[in-house]
Amino acid sequence: MNTKNESPTFTTDVASGIVDTKVHVHARTIVAIAAVCFITVAQLMSVVGSGVLAREMATTLGAPSLSAWFGAIITTLTLATILPISQASDYWGRKPFILASSTFGVVGFIIVSRSKNIATCLAGFTLGGVAFACQAVCYAIPSEVLHRKYRGYGQASVTIAAGLGGMIGIIIGGAFTRSNGENWRNYWYICFSLYALGLVGIFFGYNPPPRELEVTLSTPQKLRKIDWIGTFLIAVGLILFVIGLQWSGNPYPWKNGHVLGPFVTGICLLIAFGIWEWKGTNEGILHHSLFRDRNLPISTLLIFIEGLAFFTVNNFFVFELIIVGHVGSFPAVFRFAVIFAASIVTAFLTGVYITWSKRVREPLVCGFLLLTTFPILMVFFKGSLPAANAYGYATISGSGLGLILTAALVAAQMSSPPDQISLSSGLPTAARSLGGAVGVAINNAIYNNSLSSKLPRLIAEAVLPLGFSPKDLPALIGAIASQNQAAIVAIPGATPAIIGAASQATTEAYRLSFKNLWIASACFAGAAAICSCFIKNSPAKFTEHIDAPAEAEVLRDQEDIEMRYHGKTDEANI
Repeated sequence: MNTKNESPTFTTDVASGIVDTKVHVHARTIVAIAAVCFITVAQLMSVVGSGVLAREMATTLGAPSLSAWFGAIITTLTLATILPISQASDYWGRKPFILASSTFGVVGFIIVSRSKNIATCLAGFTLGGVAFACQAVCYAIPSEVLHRKYRGYGQASVTIAAGLGGMIGIIIGGAFTRSNGENWRNYWYICFSLYALGLVGIFFGYNPPPRELEVTLSTPQKLRKIDWIGTFLIAVGLILFVIGLQWSGNPYPWKNGHVLGPFVTGICLLIAFGIWEWKGTNEGILHHSLFRDRNLPISTLLIFIEGLAFFTVNNFFVFELIIVGHVGSFPAVFRFAVIFAASIVTAFLTGVYITWSKRVREPLVCGFLLLTTFPILMVFFKGSLPAANAYGYATISGSGLGLILTAALVAAQMSSPPDQISLSSGLPTAARSLGGAVGVAINNAIYNNSLSSKLPRLIAEAVLPLGFSPKDLPALIGAIASQNQAAIVAIPGATPAIIGAASQATTEAYRLSFKNLWIASACFAGAAAICSCFIKNSPAKFTEHIDAPAEAEVLRDQEDIEMRYHGKTDEANI
């Protein structure tokens, strides 16, 4: 990739008649990509903060039972907005939607940082969650403003930015949780500052020439082009589906109407969405041209499974290190940050490999093999293992993450028409969020069912042979489950030997419950490794062409080359 002010050139393939244009991007293109990366860093820090800081924030604001809703709001709004915005950005351009959504991020997280009660904080997360509407657009821009041969670098830049956001967020968030008070507010000041930097960078650094559809269609025509029926069905369907999953098991059982009502309604709407996109329209959110190549649907499935597997890591890796490995909270969080650090390295190497080899299947297969290896190792994790092992496990997981996210997006984008790159980025991105939501529900069900059956049995087997009274067993189990040390000591007959035996049994119950989670995760990742073998390599598509230059000068150079080539072709034919 050359940013110097050189004259454009072209080469031709006489046999195929293909012109391979070669124009040179300038600093403004790099500034645009950097601005997008700032927004991506802010988005990942927002996601991490909504989890790492959730309990402390909710407790400070007087509503600890609502801590799970911070992350749920972001997931729900991402799913509801990402595909409609991806389609709309093809008609009105990328910039207005990035500016608008990032503005919501600035305002929303200022409100979060200054909130005095839980209602204000949730309102801030609702506004801030709108910032994720442009997530797919942020993946599309680095690919479409660079030469197609450099798409590996473009997607690597976004994956690296995501890794930085995750790593920085975990370390800073973990540091803030170590101190009492309201230091979590400073975290959200950092987030809104990053959104503001990205906003300024996009405003001044990303001024692409209008696309054909932006100028050839009037506003009424653009509005008629929007898939309003599909937008309603997918947005409402996903919101209800995720709410049902969010409520399942916490605080309501699956049979409760609070779960079944939105869950079943959401599924019905999603089925209706699929039927509408299949039979009702061929130019909707699921534009039929996207599915002429098998790579997009396979990539979308792979990203869905990756999201499902990653959220198992996200929710239970640190938890198991603390409970089973007896690692301190901050050291455990620091080991989790290694996952993102490893993803940064492998994302860069994947970008280099794809650019050099013009192949995407091999990184995907390797990535999912690593993603399968990690949970297999965690199945055998126990407290007697060296604490340093967790660094190696995290490196394996993060390496797979960097390989998969970079290669899967390149595979999806390369398989779609140039004017559909936003939707081809939106489908896998939405699938990852959906996979995370589904994964959380599956994991919670496996974990809660396993723990509720194993904890009482193992504690009973540990303490009853030592002479502990069976009539006091329910009280002991309840006190241990709630981690109430005062209640444990107050139970009659709870000698140090009894408490020690019960503690060891509790650790074993947790270990076995975690083990079931990792087995499920390994099965999903292993299936994805097999599916990734069916991704098709298309080296001929990695050309010098730029699908949507960020600079008018680059667009003029490229059009001039193509006109010169076609003019020479016409003369030769005469």
